[in-house]
Amino acid sequence: MTVAWLTIFGAALTTLAATTSLGMVILPERWSRLEARAYGGARRPWWVWVLAGLLLAVWGIGAVDHALHPAAGRTWAGWALVVGVPALWAVKSAALVFNPKGRAVVSSMSDPKAWRQIGLARLPIVPVLAVLTLFA
Repeated sequence: MTVAWLTIFGAALTTLAATTSLGMVILPERWSRLEARAYGGARRPWWVWVLAGLLLAVWGIGAVDHALHPAAGRTWAGWALVVGVPALWAVKSAALVFNPKGRAVVSSMSDPKAWRQIGLARLPIVPVLAVLTLFA
């Protein structure tokens, strides 16, 4: 049996990864404009902070739920979602979100082929997250 909040977090993250990756592949021009709005200015738009806050809140509740779950019920997949995902987020945040040079690179990308390649490169993350969620 999975931990409910951790499952919600994993499902949300899996859906988000699938949606964003497919958005890059199917609508690269629109995706380019979206990324430019999200990363291009001196400040992030309010909706970026709201979405990030919601995702972090669900992760936090899931992490607490996982920690309070009996030790025998904790799985490697649950630990990967609770510890591994935030570790990868920290790397991404350091490279893109909080790094002006990284934001400039992302916000200046306008080639549809580049966005399609990024989207296709990210797609393998989706089944990995789905498996982690299933076995959390």
